[in-house]
Amino acid sequence: MVVLDKVGKTFRGRTGAWEAVRGFSLDLAEGEFVCLLGTSGCGKTTVLNMVAGFEAPSAGRILLDGAPVRGPGAERGVVFQGHDSLYDWLSALDNIAFGLRLRGLGRRQRRERAAHFLGMVGLGGQGAKHPAELSGGMKQRIQIARALAADPRILLMDEPFGALDAMTRAALQAELTRIWADTQKTVLFITHDIEEAVALSTRVAVMTRGPGGTLKAVVPVDLPFPRDRTSDGFMAAFRQVHALIHAEILA
Repeated sequence: MVVLDKVGKTFRGRTGAWEAVRGFSLDLAEGEFVCLLGTSGCGKTTVLNMVAGFEAPSAGRILLDGAPVRGPGAERGVVFQGHDSLYDWLSALDNIAFGLRLRGLGRRQRRERAAHFLGMVGLGGQGAKHPAELSGGMKQRIQIARALAADPRILLMDEPFGALDAMTRAALQAELTRIWADTQKTVLFITHDIEEAVALSTRVAVMTRGPGGTLKAVVPVDLPFPRDRTSDGFMAAFRQVHALIHAEILA
């Protein structure tokens, strides 16, 4: 479904040029959940931004169903790390419906659709609240609901739970796993948390350290959901990914 073929990205600024990503290749099959994992500064967010169409590759190519990605598109929904993308003056329901309004859906249709996805993320009945009245975890649920309401084929998620406390993060990880099972969306999920990657994904793609990060290895995680984080299989996958990351830290 998505092909990243020897993708590179070089940024240029007043102090010169620096290579963020080099020779990165990865395929995403329809319906799978891939976590892209790496140390800070390895270029994983840059990879996601190129798939989203926010950044153009400096080298290589990105294909979606065989066609080059040349910019953002409705088939790719993005959930950002923070919740600054929510509009403070809109209710939770209207934040979810905002993209549907831009697409020309009528008020009744978009509000019905927004309410459906509000319930899907466990916030049924909270639609009248504004972002200032919501916790961090609730705001992230709104972001996920907004992305799902647009019915994208791919969800691109940039460390969406990184700023949350451990209990809220675990709850949202479980919620996201359930939503993925229900919708069968293709997901590319950025994280620096090994346990999170093993808990969520069907494959963990590990990057080398940056600058100029690239794909180091892909670790399949063939475990049933919901995953028992104390099981031998989970711990074996965790240790395998940890060894790959630890080698990059030592390097």
